[in-house]
Formats: sequence, structure tokens, C-alpha cells
Amino acid sequence: MNHEGIILGLPWWQLILSVIILSLPVLYRANSAVKYHVRLTIYYLTALIAAVVVVFYSIPRPRHWRNHLFVRLTCKYFLRPLFGLEVVARGMDNVTKEKAAIVVVNHQSSIDLIPLFTHWPKNTVCLAKKEIWYTGTFGLGAWLCGTVYIDRSNSTKARKTMDDTMETIRREQLKVVVFPEGTRNHEGSMLPFKKGAFHIAVQAQVPVIPVVLSSYDPFYSKPGKRFDEGKIVMEALPPIQTEGLTADDVSSLTEKTREVMLTCFERISKEARQPTDVAS
Repeated sequence: MNHEGIILGLPWWQLILSVIILSLPVLYRANSAVKYHVRLTIYYLTALIAAVVVVFYSIPRPRHWRNHLFVRLTCKYFLRPLFGLEVVARGMDNVTKEKAAIVVVNHQSSIDLIPLFTHWPKNTVCLAKKEIWYTGTFGLGAWLCGTVYIDRSNSTKARKTMDDTMETIRREQLKVVVFPEGTRNHEGSMLPFKKGAFHIAVQAQVPVIPVVLSSYDPFYSKPGKRFDEGKIVMEALPPIQTEGLTADDVSSLTEKTREVMLTCFERISKEARQPTDVAS
């Protein structure tokens, strides 16, 4: 049976495609789940495209922290305004004034990259789980930007990675960003912290700098399939010094850091829930 020319002179598949395309703007505005999926699709596609650019951009100097430049520009001048996110950052001089440090950040979602890279400091790389390496161009691009991958399934390899990271921090005077919860936390508050980052800080005798992102609950929810415009408060707290500390102090250092971050999280999350104008 010939389906062409039956309605509006269009083949059936073109008609269906046209209806879908024309319906998307209406569904986007009327249905929060559609808006959520559309926005995340744009986010991940942008991340993959940016990663391809980073791969070529990094050829002259692979594994260098300066290769984050294109990612920073993409997050700050494209994704942040596109999604209507206002990022209020304070205390960032606590990060920039330190030459070498472990920067610990609470982890809520993959969109953490937007506020972080909007104010990404110089001489900074990430410590991430090895699974990210297998995400195609994104994993490769992150590696070329200096990201250190850690194999959490192999304690021997993980220990060697941490030892190598400690030596790199000392030698190159780097700041290393770590998510001490170890995984994304979609439930608010903070998960218990893993001790790996604090072991590195103590062994390298470099400060721990807590950076806290306010709760995304007012505008973003993975379980609720919601991704709206909103406000993120990002606050860098004063460095916690580790000079003179030993392995015996790692547990108390971990708990102390989590406590000050949790107190800050609750405070700035209340601030972020206040009505705000969409960022320009």
C-alpha cells in the first residue's frame, strides 16, 4: 500500500516526524519530565562535543591542566545561561591562594560541572573513578586535561594511584578536586566521606579545601524528573591545614571536614531556596 500523498501530500514518516517536532516545544513547557530529558540530552551532547574539541586542543600539551579552558568557557558562557542557572560563588580566594591542595566537593549530579567549571581555578585537575575512562571521548578528554583515574575495585592499584597523585601534587604544585562521597547523592544532605582524599592530603602535607554546592532540590531532581531554572550557591571554606598530621589523624580530619561542609551546605541551601531572578 502506498502511504505517500494520503495526508498533506507527505509520506507517513515525515508526517509523524513533523508532529513530534512541532509538539516538542509545547511538551517542553507543559511537562516537567520532557523538559528534564531534553535538558539532560543537550547537556550530555554538549559534553561529548566539547570533549572532541578538547582532544584536538590537547594535542600540543596532553595531560595538562590548561586544557580545561574550552570546558570552562562552554560551562560558563553556554550551558549556564542556556539552562538559566545563577551561580553565586564566594570564598574562591581560599582556593586560588593555595598552590597545592586537595579540594573536596560534595557530589549531587553530573551537572556539578556547570558551577565548578564556571569558577574553575588554575593549576587544578580532578581525581575520578576509573569507570569514567570508558565513556568515550568524554573519558579521553578528561584524561587529557590531567584527570587522574582511580580503580576502586583494586586496592593495590588504588593505593599506587594515590601515592603517585601525592608525588604529582608535590612536584607540580597542583590542586586536586575530589568528590569524597564517592558517588552522586540525589537524596540531599551528604553521604559519609571516603578517606582516600584525606590520606593523600596528609601524606603530601597539603591543606584540604572544602568547597560546598548548595542543594539542587529547588530546581533539579533525578527521581522527580525535574530540571528547571534556578540558583546555585558555591562556597569555598578556609583551608584545613594538615602539617604535622599523620595517618592516625585521617579519620578525625575526614569527620571534621564533613562536619564543616554539612553545616555550610544547610546554610547556603536555605539561601539558594530564596526567590531569585534568572541569570542573565
